[in-house]
Order: sequence, then structure tokens, then C-alpha cells
Amino acid sequence: MRHPVTVQNGYVNHAFPCGTLALDFLGTLRARRNPVPAEKLATPELLDDWFVESGMLDAAPHADDADLAAAVELRESLYLLVEDRLGGRATLAAASAAAAAELAGQAGPAGPAEVAAVGPAALTAAVEVLNRYAAEPPVTVRLEVAGVGDGVGGGRGAGDAAGSSAAASIRRTGTAAQGLAAVAREAVEILGGPDAALLRECGRPECTQVYLDRSRGHRREWCAMRTCGNRVKVSAYRSRHRTSTPTPTSSHA
Repeated sequence: MRHPVTVQNGYVNHAFPCGTLALDFLGTLRARRNPVPAEKLATPELLDDWFVESGMLDAAPHADDADLAAAVELRESLYLLVEDRLGGRATLAAASAAAAAELAGQAGPAGPAEVAAVGPAALTAAVEVLNRYAAEPPVTVRLEVAGVGDGVGGGRGAGDAAGSSAAASIRRTGTAAQGLAAVAREAVEILGGPDAALLRECGRPECTQVYLDRSRGHRREWCAMRTCGNRVKVSAYRSRHRTSTPTPTSSHA
């Protein structure tokens, strides 16, 4: 299992509330229902940051403009399929794709002229995009054990070294294209498997983050309790407080 990492200076550009990287990747375009969504992949450098901060790659792959355009294409095609699975807000999804492409300065999977024409053909195209990226080689994963294969360790056998979990580590390397392939493969597993029935959208109206509801009884309402859940609860508390506080009246002698 991959875990998001903290970069050296402690500052991160991206959030990972879902615990599922393919769905967290969708969240790089935030507040999709706003007139201007918040684009978190505005530059190739921000795409590099996402790969590293997510824990998918150990080092930045040095993405370029073509990689950024590919990332937006994959993300918006995936969003179209997820929204269709959730019940279909296809026009909204296409509008989000167009907005993301405009913000990134790239051609997305659907331009403004096609926003009103989203339908089976657009879904078919989105499936083809997802499958195309998933067919590419994924991130390279390598087990590294101290003293094995590096000429050190005093002749200790591989079995002895592997027996120490503290001496072992996982190294993840690859290009931006390989990182996108890993995202696409995880998305295929979600959409084509039983987890598709667990897809939910965050209950906070301003948030459009999608997650997998694995909670007992499937009662999870928020992408993350510490952010959206707390905001909704605080807002509800303030609303109740305002309505329950009597309005002072003035008296006249």
C-alpha cells in the first residue's frame, strides 16, 4: 500500500483525502461546480509534485507540457466515467473537462463546443482513453535490501538479509507516462470491479471529490472528516445557533 509522503521542507501542494490514488488524482481539479474550478495541475512541476507527494514515485519524473496535457486528458476522461457510474452528470463532467483544459492551456478531451453533446459516444471515447493509458508500462517497483547485490554485507546470504524487515525498502521509479499508467490501471480496477458500487461524492456541496465508501453500513458522507466533515458540522452548528438565539427587542417608555 502506498502512503502519501511529506516533502523535505514539510510543504505539500496536493491533498490525498481518499486513500485511493486514482480518485485523489481526480481531486486535482477542485470545486468543479464553481464558475472557475481550482486547478492543482497548472504546470508540469505541479504534476511532478503530485507523483512524489502521493508516494507513487520516489523522485520527480521531470514532466513536460505533453505529460501535463496527457494527465489532464486522463483525469477528465476518468471523471466522466466516474460521474456516469454515480448517476450521470455528463454535461457537468464535460464542462469541467473544458475548464480544466482552458486553465492548463491544453486541449482536453472535450472542448466548449462539445459540452452539450456528451453522451454514449463521449463515454466510449473516455473508456478508450482510460484503456490506452492503462496499457502502457506502469511504475517500476524494486525491492532493495541492505547488503544484497551492492557488494557489501560481509558475505551475508540473501536469506539472512531478507529476514530483517528494517533492512528492506521499496523503490518506485518511472516517467510521468508510467505514473499515469499506474493511475489508469487502478482506475480500471475500480470501475470494472466490485468497488464501483462503493463510489460516492463528498456530501459538502462545494466539494466534488469522489471516494470509496468502505465504512460499516456504507454511511461515510465526506471525502475526509477533518476537512469537509468538520466544515459542514461547524456550518450547521452556527446555523442552529443563529436560529435559536432570540432577537433583542427594544422597549418604549
